Amino acid sequence: MHTLGIKQFKYLIIFEVILGVIAIINYLPALIIIISIFSLFLLYQSFQEPVFALLLLMFSILAGSIGIIKFNGKTPPILYADIVFPIIVFILIIKSLYSEKNKDSYTTLSLYWVPFLIWGLLSFLISVDKFRALLIWKSYFAGFISFTFAYFAIQKGKHVKIIFASFIIWGILLASIEFFVLMQLGGLGHGLVDIFFKKNLVATSWGRSNYLATFYDIIVPLTLGYFLTIDSFKAKIFSGLSLLIMMSAEILTLSRGGILSLTIAIIFFLSRVIKPRTFLPILGALILVIGIILLNPLTYVLIQGLMTVDNSFSYFTRVNFYKDVVNMFLRNPIYGVGLGNLGFHSTFVLKTQESAHNIVLGMLGETGIIGAIFFFTFLGKIILELFKNYIIEKNDSLKILKWALISSFVGALTHSMMEPNFEGFQFSIMVWILIALFMKIRLLNFNASI
Repeated sequence: MHTLGIKQFKYLIIFEVILGVIAIINYLPALIIIISIFSLFLLYQSFQEPVFALLLLMFSILAGSIGIIKFNGKTPPILYADIVFPIIVFILIIKSLYSEKNKDSYTTLSLYWVPFLIWGLLSFLISVDKFRALLIWKSYFAGFISFTFAYFAIQKGKHVKIIFASFIIWGILLASIEFFVLMQLGGLGHGLVDIFFKKNLVATSWGRSNYLATFYDIIVPLTLGYFLTIDSFKAKIFSGLSLLIMMSAEILTLSRGGILSLTIAIIFFLSRVIKPRTFLPILGALILVIGIILLNPLTYVLIQGLMTVDNSFSYFTRVNFYKDVVNMFLRNPIYGVGLGNLGFHSTFVLKTQESAHNIVLGMLGETGIIGAIFFFTFLGKIILELFKNYIIEKNDSLKILKWALISSFVGALTHSMMEPNFEGFQFSIMVWILIALFMKIRLLNFNASI
């Protein structure tokens, strides 16, 4: 796999810098003027090269939120990704109608989304909090659009390389944001002490610790695959440092579910790629990871947390809420109670437990047996496609990369049994772009220099 020059990302870097400056000075007129002018330019670039729009969507997530709005007594944030997302939908519609048809631009896998999306939208009618139901539905719809658009936009081997590198850069930037938050708590030492005693202290405008951890669960295995298939020494140094940074950031989240899911994903990845040719690189990567774990004092906090999980407040609240969700499903087996509305039907009332924190229970409780069948049929079809594509692959390097992406999805699925990651708007975008990337990784040419 060839490395990428900085010019591939120059517009995105400029865009991120502008957003960062505006966010710091918090000057609304400048925000409106600059964003309007630059948005027109980005729209033109996106129409010319749809993969650029895909990158814009990914990196707009990191820009965070513009502010908040008041709607029906609630104050949801307006995200930069909320502005970019309609552009993606618009480009997809226009290109679908007027561009030259390419058989590799669309996939029937997108159609498997439709029954669940229709059923989920119908749950709006029975929801107590209809606004929250729409917000959760929007996340699943964002996954559908992101997958469909990514499959459409990725048409060349260089597009695969760009998106692959973008995931790694995205993970580094997210880790950098975490480190910046830590420094704002009073410096490195003071910040580390604070996160020892307060859960979810590491947070952005769009997610807290447990949610942030789930992104590393999909990016770290991908980076390991990149590390093992790259020939360039500089690229190996880059990917090795990236692993160091992202693993450290994962530990900073103090997310037990995140660490456990990532561990399972890495073991799953290594189970298929350890061969004589890859033993030394893998050994080096393992030494690096073990060093990060042993030298980081927060590791011992996590170990203590895992050992005492059955006595923790979080454990008991989730177990009690699980029981409530099962009862909700038994009372409403066909329709459920509506997306995001579990908290309104619970006898075990906790504001933070609006989600089941388990994708199986959540689907059954929120959408009933019909919605769950639609969702897991689609998910099962995706999993079958992933493994089928892996099995028929003959190129060793592509097999490693494909297995890395499958391992990323395993990490996401594992974490979904403990955290509501798939119903998160940002994660839905990233994980379904990753699945589309898997489907198009065959465009890479490994006969040339890797």
